[in-house]
Formats: sequence, C-alpha cells, structure tokens
Amino acid sequence: MKSLFSLLIALTGFTSLFAQNNVNFSASDNWTGYMNVFELPANGGGYVFGSAWGVAGLKTVIDSTANTITLKPNYNTYADNPTDPYWVDTVTNVGNKFMEASTFVEPGATFNQNNLTFSGTVLSNTLDTAYTASFFIKALDPANGYQDAFGGTKVTELPASGNFTVSATSTELASGLIVQYGFVVKGRNGNPADEQDLGSVLISAPVTAISSFAANNDFSISPNPASQTLTLNSSELFEDYRIFNTVGQLVLSGRYNNQIDISAINAGNYYIELSNSAKKSVKAFVKK
Repeated sequence: MKSLFSLLIALTGFTSLFAQNNVNFSASDNWTGYMNVFELPANGGGYVFGSAWGVAGLKTVIDSTANTITLKPNYNTYADNPTDPYWVDTVTNVGNKFMEASTFVEPGATFNQNNLTFSGTVLSNTLDTAYTASFFIKALDPANGYQDAFGGTKVTELPASGNFTVSATSTELASGLIVQYGFVVKGRNGNPADEQDLGSVLISAPVTAISSFAANNDFSISPNPASQTLTLNSSELFEDYRIFNTVGQLVLSGRYNNQIDISAINAGNYYIELSNSAKKSVKAFVKK
C-alpha cells in the first residue's frame, strides 16, 4: 500500500510539471496600472519614483465590448502640470520626465509552478518612434526587492501588426514569485496637444486563420440574422463556444448553452465554433 501511495504522489508531481496556462489577451481580465518615473536620459536618467496608477491615468484604454486594449504615451502629468518645471520643460514645452507605464494582470499563486503562455495580436501600431510598447511576462521576487527574476528577458517590443506570444516554464515561475503578464509603454510624458501625432497601439485576442473554419451541419442557428440571442439546436453534447469575426479575431467565448447572448458584439458577419473533447463544429451567422 505504501508503494502505491508513493506512486500516486509521484504521478501527481509529474502531472504538475506539465500544467499549462494558455492566456489569450482579454479585455475582461483584471487589469492593473503601475508607473515608474525616471529623469530624462539628458538629465542623468535616474529613478524618481514608482507607484500604482489607475489604468486610465496611464492613458491605457480598455474596451470590453470590442475586446481591445489601446496603449498610448502618458499625458496626464503634462496636462495637470503645464507650468510646473518638474513635469514640463517650460522653454521647449515638452515633457520633462521619462515614463514607464505598465498595464498588467497578476493572476495569483495558482500560476506559480505552471507553464504560462501569453498571446495576442496587434491590430494597428502607429506609435511614434520616440516611444516603445512591449508585451511581457514578469516574475517579481519579493526576496530581491521585487526585481524581475527574468531580468527583463521576457519583455519584447510589440510588432507593427500580427500575433505575438511569450512563454515561461513552470520552473521559471517558482513558488513565491509574483507572476505578471501584460504591456509596458516607455517614453517622455507627452503634451496632450500632440496626442494624435504620437499615435497608439491597438491590441486584441490572437487571430485564428479563417481557412481553419470548416462549416458543417452538426447544429442549426436561429434566428439568423440575430440581434440579441442566438438559439442553437444540436444532437451533439457540446461543451464550449467561441465566436470569431471575419478576420479570425475571437470576440466572445464561454460554456455551451443553447441560447447565447450576442447583444454586446457589434453588427456584422461572424463564425460560431462549438466544441467538445472529440470535435469542433462551425457555422456562420450575422449580427444585426
């Protein structure tokens, strides 16, 4: 009996080594803001302070309906202090601090000792070249002044467009480290008058290739077009659903139900994918 118990313990440990958290960007996650402020490189680049900020104060815009996040340079420190030389060079009328604005999720200790992959897609990137916007996984170490245990090696600049992904192993995300995934924008605090010229980065969930959608007759949809609710009829025992737009962007997902509320998505053409452990089935529909 003792040997059987030991075997069960060993198998449990073996399984945990391969646990995987695959996280796609979602606007509905619990996003948090943090700002680190530095002197400009011309003024020595020294660290000034860091503190928690509201996400909106970072100039990050989260749109739950569209399932997007928009990253921009910081503007409120200039807007609130236009004549303060601490924040604004009153001779040149440009920002006087270097801002490191992080928008991230801390998923908690259940993500420790598990593999993690964080993915998304850049829909547009018009950010001025004086700024950088990056995606990351971090593992902050409370025993080492909350420094990133990866030393910034899992912080990567966002592409001009298309999918992005970053991963960390269960060993790297050891117990006691504070796991974070998200985004960071770096650069001078901006003049609000230049907001349009300085651009932004628009991000959503990873794109799935439309060519992978093969329509079939495993279920029916009514009404189609629909404005509020899709009613699904099938003899199959489906478990989950995912709704994609025509470029393959995931816009809605959840547990299967024969009635799905689609009131939150925009009017247009979509695909709904129903799945269980054995199969996936897809049909097109129209939201009006």
